[in-house]
Amino acid sequence: MEVFVDHYIVLGLPSGEEGIKTSEKEITKAYRSKALKLHPDKSRDNPDAVKDFQRLQSSYEILKDENSRRDFDADLLIRIRKQKVKENRRRKMSEREERSYRTTMARVEEIKIMNMMHEREREEIDRVRMMSAMEESKRMRRWYVLDDKTRARLMNNLMR
Repeated sequence: MEVFVDHYIVLGLPSGEEGIKTSEKEITKAYRSKALKLHPDKSRDNPDAVKDFQRLQSSYEILKDENSRRDFDADLLIRIRKQKVKENRRRKMSEREERSYRTTMARVEEIKIMNMMHEREREEIDRVRMMSAMEESKRMRRWYVLDDKTRARLMNNLMR
């Protein structure tokens, strides 16, 4: 896979649509300025000086030639548009993810509320059961307090 090199950036010029509008004079001026800085004789302490200078020369040759610059500019515009499409997709994805998150959080809140309601219902049911048990307990205590005749009479009434 070939690595994309933005020749405008190599020369220290603005990239993208601004770079495409750059004149040949500006390109030559930028090349000469950079060439003085990057020339291997000027930067002996830099081990990559030769490679950097060759890259600068290559970029200048491409931008200097009208046909190769036109091809490069077309490729650059395509890359810029693709990048914008990707950014738009990411933004849309982010919006979708945000909506999904909000929906999920709303559902979580709904579930919490439902659980609280169920908890209150369970508490109410437990309270009613407790009250019923207490009433039953009271009845049972009264039952055992009754004498045998009264208990038998009540039992007969219940059997009918």
